[in-house]
Amino acid sequence: MRWSHKELIEREAQFPTGSRKGYAGYLEELSQLRGDFYAEFLKQKIPKQPSVDEVIAAFDAPPPEAFSAPYALSEEAIAQLSKSVQRKYVVRFKNIRRSWHLLLQYMPELMVEEGARQDVLEMSSAHGATLEILRHFGHRAIGNDFANFLGRDGGLDTRFREANALDLAAAEDDHKLNHGDGAILNWPYRPLIESKGLDVRLFDAGHVPYPFEDNSFDTVLCFDALEHYCHPKDWLKIVGEFTRLARRSVLLITNPVQAHLLSDTTYMETFYAFQKAMRRYRDNGFACVYAGINRNQLTVYKLMHLG
Repeated sequence: MRWSHKELIEREAQFPTGSRKGYAGYLEELSQLRGDFYAEFLKQKIPKQPSVDEVIAAFDAPPPEAFSAPYALSEEAIAQLSKSVQRKYVVRFKNIRRSWHLLLQYMPELMVEEGARQDVLEMSSAHGATLEILRHFGHRAIGNDFANFLGRDGGLDTRFREANALDLAAAEDDHKLNHGDGAILNWPYRPLIESKGLDVRLFDAGHVPYPFEDNSFDTVLCFDALEHYCHPKDWLKIVGEFTRLARRSVLLITNPVQAHLLSDTTYMETFYAFQKAMRRYRDNGFACVYAGINRNQLTVYKLMHLG
């Protein structure tokens, strides 16, 4: 059965965490998974990518039960989401778990109750789960988003533009949320963001500089979004903007390259050049301290200020 956006939200209210036993049932499943996952790993000849819950189980650090409550949305909000957001992103606890498992692995310093409070900017916040988690741990979190889906109707594709090229505010987006008059007033995830009272700023991440002063944040995060900002040949310009804004650290996770792009020689050459440059990154006082595999490709980079 294919559930509608509204039905998924109602189902999450009926079965918090997706378990018929509620949050307690989810904790039982994690406990079982923690032992099973390691036992299965020892039998595997070819290691597999761990699932979100396998990571959470291995850390023995589940999200608090408060996150299992569904989004509180009006019929009008659900109707808007149904037109512009994938169904899976209206299930709040799944959103939380996806962000939670990344932060556990790559930003543990942000995931402890007694840790230092940080000012954090998350680029392309989407449903806002990362912002919710950061707020839970006492951090001041600001997000970013933009209605940049212009590939279907307008013939524009942000993945192949140069940085600072194509003024998206002057084009009507595919979802008809903005009208190409230069005013950016709406974006696909707005109902989810507003339902949780999160701070999200609207600007085109493919245009630098961003509307913040130097060293405005301790940390800048960017998950599965950089490839939508511009062509890989200009990705380092975007990373340079991240390091301009950050005082301590930058965590960047890119999406794996899509299969149809593997035969695009120019794209792949610049993508591989970016990987090498990130592993050797030394700029603005930052250096790469971690480069890792996610979904079978080198897509995770953590930069730290070493000055």
